[in-house]
Amino acid sequence: MSKDKLRILIVDDDEDDFYIIRDLLSDIKEVKYDTVWASSYKAALQALETNKFDACLLDYRLGEHTGLELLQEIVSRGNRTPVILLTGQGDHAIDIEAMNTGASDYLVKGEVGPVILERSIRYAIERKRMEDELFNEKERALVTLAS
Repeated sequence: MSKDKLRILIVDDDEDDFYIIRDLLSDIKEVKYDTVWASSYKAALQALETNKFDACLLDYRLGEHTGLELLQEIVSRGNRTPVILLTGQGDHAIDIEAMNTGASDYLVKGEVGPVILERSIRYAIERKRMEDELFNEKERALVTLAS
């Protein structure tokens, strides 16, 4: 991660949780983060459509929707922003469903500190970079074969 600042979308309907996550990010010394808060499903979709983010931290509970529903919507719209699902309580079934839906990671809020959060974001961004690189190589190979 060579950027001066990483843009992170934090999707959480609880303002206190937003501040907790933002403060955890500010405790990370290796990287600086520019955070944007979306307090609802709809606000998150709008933010992702109009802005470029390096990663999205997505709460599992979003009022009448779940973070999994939002993740499914994000993926179906072709948005490739890495998404890390956050939850108040761990649930193995939700963890597996999140992974199968396209989440880069699944973290329990009470177990997350700056080190784990930084690592999860870094891994998610690197994984996306590698996937993009593989996709581009495949596209170049197809163009070469077609010519």
